[in-house]
Amino acid sequence: METLEITIGQSKRGLCLEPQEQPNTFKIYALDPVQDWFEHERPRNVDLPVDSCLGTITVRDETDFDFEGAGAFTGQEMQSIAAQVSLHPLFKKDEL
Repeated sequence: METLEITIGQSKRGLCLEPQEQPNTFKIYALDPVQDWFEHERPRNVDLPVDSCLGTITVRDETDFDFEGAGAFTGQEMQSIAAQVSLHPLFKKDEL
């Protein structure tokens, strides 16, 4: 699956999802790491990760996913990420 660029939430937070070797697993990066840190991560008193990775998500379907990472996401934002991945034409639903 190719790299995906998506937006989530009312603030239209721009994210880039980079596919990993495991099916339907993506590293999550902000499209603009500095702006994302100021708007979402700085209020929580966390440092910008050296590699700018906000976390990793594994999607089984639009409501079934696992997330690991330090990025600040609401439940609705996580569901939005999973839904956009699962609706992508190259999503491999039967591989997990």
